[in-house]
Amino acid sequence: MNQTKKIKILIAVPTLECGGLERNVVSICNYVNNGKFETTLVVVNNDNPFYTVTNLSVDVINLKKKRVSSSIPEFLKIIKTKKPDIILTAANHLNLLFAISKWLFPQKIKFIARESSIVSINTKRNKFPKLFDLLLKIFYRKFDQIVCQSEFMRNDLLKHYHIPEANIKVINNAVLLPDHKLTAENTTDHIRQYITVARLSEEKGIDRIIRSLILTKKKFHYTIIGDGPLKNTLKELVKKLNMQDQVTFLGPLDLPYKAIYNPDLFLFGSHYEGFPNVLLEANALGIPVVSFNAPGGIGEVIADFKNGILVENGNEPAFAAAVDKAVDFPFDRKKIQLDTIEYYSPNKIKMQWESLFISVFSN
Repeated sequence: MNQTKKIKILIAVPTLECGGLERNVVSICNYVNNGKFETTLVVVNNDNPFYTVTNLSVDVINLKKKRVSSSIPEFLKIIKTKKPDIILTAANHLNLLFAISKWLFPQKIKFIARESSIVSINTKRNKFPKLFDLLLKIFYRKFDQIVCQSEFMRNDLLKHYHIPEANIKVINNAVLLPDHKLTAENTTDHIRQYITVARLSEEKGIDRIIRSLILTKKKFHYTIIGDGPLKNTLKELVKKLNMQDQVTFLGPLDLPYKAIYNPDLFLFGSHYEGFPNVLLEANALGIPVVSFNAPGGIGEVIADFKNGILVENGNEPAFAAAVDKAVDFPFDRKKIQLDTIEYYSPNKIKMQWESLFISVFSN
């Protein structure tokens, strides 16, 4: 294609608060080629942003709406002014709203949905799971393209929602490049330092990490960075297991890996994940990962004894044994770091997105 004019992209997202979805949308905006694309980011409610778009060529619009469901009239006004060639929506419920409302938009606009989780599993958490699932099966086929972060997510859509195979593309998340260098291995007092960065919610499985650690044989300290609805419940579990001296809750931090001197291991307890950004970020610093091999893209990121260890999902004694094994295993931390930065580099992922935009626009 000989591109003679800029392709107009409108990206829609619920918020820019802390989360993997939001971070990756901002990454797309920050790295987009301003010479090829004219980009507008519309945020349903951007009153409390955690991430910031630093690309000054991107027009960021805050609708200041409390609910996604009330935002369509505002989107229609903006689209009338901006006249986008492509609309990219991010977040499952926002994707569905746009798919249902597609008939309201000019027919020439192409629609791309970015999925951030495993749809068939995530749907069960909806207030009306059967209705939501039915709507997805009816309307998700209307997208010109759906982007998944992992092959697991792609196969889930093919199996449960019968999306045409040609309409689903896998683009991994880009890694957030570390702003500090790999340091020497931690040997302070032979106390192993473990870390988890996560939202403190049920699906993240922090409780099963804590229960696993009580079964380990080596001296350790475990730092949990993040906030969420289960914070008090998890603190009660730590107290019940008499682990107050071994577990610290630090809350959310902008630069979580600067809070702990060179952690020995990153521990991951999620029950399911689309494509976990935090594993990329840990590996980009050379930190090996111990994780349950839960449904999703975890197994596409972690390779046993190369950049971490995977254990049977839900097997807490096996997780404890893997932690004891991993903490003394001679991982090549520098290779973990370099391989991760190379494979998931923002520039590489950016080119995949730009290729997709051009392909969808051309077709």
